[in-house]
Order: sequence, then C-alpha cells, then structure tokens
Amino acid sequence: MPNLKKILRQFIKFLFLSGIGWLIDFTLYLIFSNIFDFRIIYSNILSSIPAVTFVFFVSIQKIFIKNKKGLTLKEKYLIYFLYQVILIITISLLGQYLYLLILKNIAVKIELKILKLIIKILITPITMLINFIVMKFLVEKL
Repeated sequence: MPNLKKILRQFIKFLFLSGIGWLIDFTLYLIFSNIFDFRIIYSNILSSIPAVTFVFFVSIQKIFIKNKKGLTLKEKYLIYFLYQVILIITISLLGQYLYLLILKNIAVKIELKILKLIIKILITPITMLINFIVMKFLVEKL
C-alpha cells in the first residue's frame, strides 16, 4: 500500500501542476483560436508546447524521483517532447474532427468560440492522464 499512496500523492501533485500548465495552454489557446482565429489544430499545437515544457521541468524537480542511472535530463526532455508532438497532433486532429462533427450534426446553434472552448475542455482529461503515466515512467524508470 505505501507504493500506491506514493503514486496517488504524485498524481494529485501532478494534477495541480498540470492545472497550472493547462491555464498556460488554455490562455494561449484562447488567444490563438479566438483572437487570431487560427484553426483548432494550429491553436492547440502552438498553445501546448510552452505548457508541456513547463510541466516537464517543474515535475522533474518537484514530483517525480529521478533515476540518476538512466538517461540524462536532456535525453528525457527530447523523448518527452517527441512524445508530446505526437500526442498534441493526434489530440488536435481529434479536436478538429469533433468540432466539425458537432458543427454538422447539432441542431442547436452554438457560438463558435464557445464550441472551441468545449472541445478543449473535452480533450484535456485524456492528455492529463496519459501525461502522468508517461512522465512517471520516463523520469523514474529511464
């Protein structure tokens, strides 16, 4: 049970930290999607990079126990960044698809800016859970 408690504590801390990262991401997303009127896919990609970088470096210092025998911090960041690029593109495509699907099939008129926010809120929990699992493995096991 002590290991489960440790994982739960880490997860709660990671959720809090990811919440800060999400605020960074969400603020930039709103700017790109609603002020500059970028497509969802581009807005999500551009807003995610600074947020995931912030979460990576803070969680390395504050949440996870570093495996000093494994990969260097630079190597771990490169792996995490490449993973994030794949995840962000995949999730952004999913978000764009959902947006277009809802626009075509919904009977109620929804303000487009509100719909963009709803899409971002829907895809966030998926990425948060996957990111915790990947970060824990990357930092503590590699």
